[in-house]
Amino acid sequence: MNRRQLIGAIVGGALIAPRVALAEDADIETILSDAATRLQETDSMSFKMELEGTTYVDEMKTIQLLGAEGVMQRPDRVDVTFTALVLKTQQISIRMITVGEDAWITDIVTGKWVPSPPEFGYNPSVLYDDTDGLGPVMGRMDDPQLQDSEKIDGRETWHVTATVEGEVTQKMTSGTMRGTTQSLEVWIDKENSNLLRIRIAEPTDEDLDDPATWTLTLSDHGKDVKIERPN
Repeated sequence: MNRRQLIGAIVGGALIAPRVALAEDADIETILSDAATRLQETDSMSFKMELEGTTYVDEMKTIQLLGAEGVMQRPDRVDVTFTALVLKTQQISIRMITVGEDAWITDIVTGKWVPSPPEFGYNPSVLYDDTDGLGPVMGRMDDPQLQDSEKIDGRETWHVTATVEGEVTQKMTSGTMRGTTQSLEVWIDKENSNLLRIRIAEPTDEDLDDPATWTLTLSDHGKDVKIERPN
């Protein structure tokens, strides 16, 4: 089993070793596997997604995603507010709640809860998925490299850069991120192995129109939350 297969097995749940404190000289395999294990142990997180470039959340490309902010609760619940641009003219906010396979959004006109339409393609609950979510994606990074330490919200982090095949992020981004090979960066808290930030960028050398970059910042790890079906 090579290094990439080993990390993939760990984050996929086939192997889960006891988590140990990271030393300053910890190698990338330990950093990533401990972060993935920690993510599996974390019942909830708040997140803020910032975007550069152009990303659409519907197949007809009428709703351009500008950003999102919300909270995730294991195993499959999310309460999120999207900021989007409709038909390239009107900026709106849409709140979305997902519980398992069911999803609801606030109607653009009335503000009332309605079932999420099939064309609204992005469901953020996939970020917590144990097969194709944040944790497993860290196990499928190609040629990960450890960069200089950085601070995020006052926390010292490991900064790891790598590339991933586009199919690796396909489900996690609901197919909204394009490109054969994408760049991937993660920032991991040195003290407790919490994943604090992840950045995915479309390639700039594949003739894509306005390549997009997603930056997802995570906080409030393990905070008590309760996400219910809307009334």
